[in-house]
Amino acid sequence: MQEFPISYTFAEKYVRFSNPEYLQLYLYLAYQVHKHGTFPSLEQIAKELDITSEKAIFILDFWVSRDELIYDEAGYRFPDKKPAKKVSPKTGRKQAARPSYTMAEIDGVAAKNKAISGLFYQAETVLHKMLTPSDMELLYSFVDWLGLPVEVITMLLSYAEKKGKTNRRYLETVAMDWAERGIDTFEAAEAHVMLLESADSMERDIRNILGIYDRALTTTERKYLKLWSEDERINTELIALAYDRTVAHTGKLSFAYMNKILESWVASGFTSVKEVEEGDKAPQKGNGKSSSKSRFNNYEDSNPIDYSRLEEQLLDMMLDEEV
Repeated sequence: MQEFPISYTFAEKYVRFSNPEYLQLYLYLAYQVHKHGTFPSLEQIAKELDITSEKAIFILDFWVSRDELIYDEAGYRFPDKKPAKKVSPKTGRKQAARPSYTMAEIDGVAAKNKAISGLFYQAETVLHKMLTPSDMELLYSFVDWLGLPVEVITMLLSYAEKKGKTNRRYLETVAMDWAERGIDTFEAAEAHVMLLESADSMERDIRNILGIYDRALTTTERKYLKLWSEDERINTELIALAYDRTVAHTGKLSFAYMNKILESWVASGFTSVKEVEEGDKAPQKGNGKSSSKSRFNNYEDSNPIDYSRLEEQLLDMMLDEEV
């Protein structure tokens, strides 16, 4: 029985996440090329798979965008087998620094690869501007240097544009981060953007609670917000209550003091304002939640040392060590 190979890498990347029709077409192409040594015509693909030529082109272009097929003046074909580029053992990327490209190189690739020219068109649409040569060089590097698929780069640009951060430094930083995280499918990019947007939304809510509207957060403040929203996933209602109690006890906003309150509630298993209020009413030796109430709510600071500032510095040091 004759067989044709499909790599483990291909299966791991596409079998669970890709549209079955896309996989059917790819397997048909692999079968035809392996058996007959020639790439089937567009008409043959459409006829054999009972789809329209337009749909066949759309699916073919999808595989081109994933670098599983190539499109040039000779038409569609499978890429030649080439040794993998060296990967940095430290960063996991192909190179430690972004390479430079000439416009002649980029134009040459874009003329042969519809996915690259399509990326530039989509980027202009998403960013609402004409791309400069340096813009094109940056975007092309995301494909060639970082190995990000076109649809992932488009998702990245959409997210950056929505945040209002489309400068080159920001785009490159995010692209490098996504590459390091292995975000190499549309589905993975979509899921990651949802997490980022959720974190952004929670940061806005917390800033509103704390009355921080017209200035950037300090490094320490941002670390506290990350601790509460991403690491501990604390309800914003609890954050608002902790803020009220902080101001009531100290007369000012103190992130370290707020964190002590929230830390106590998390340790006690409180997830809502109702649970905190019930814990406040519980007797000291009741259900185990009273000890937190007793330690925190009845605490009076008679020491003139600024422990809030000291705690901020200590937490800052601990969080830096985790990065």
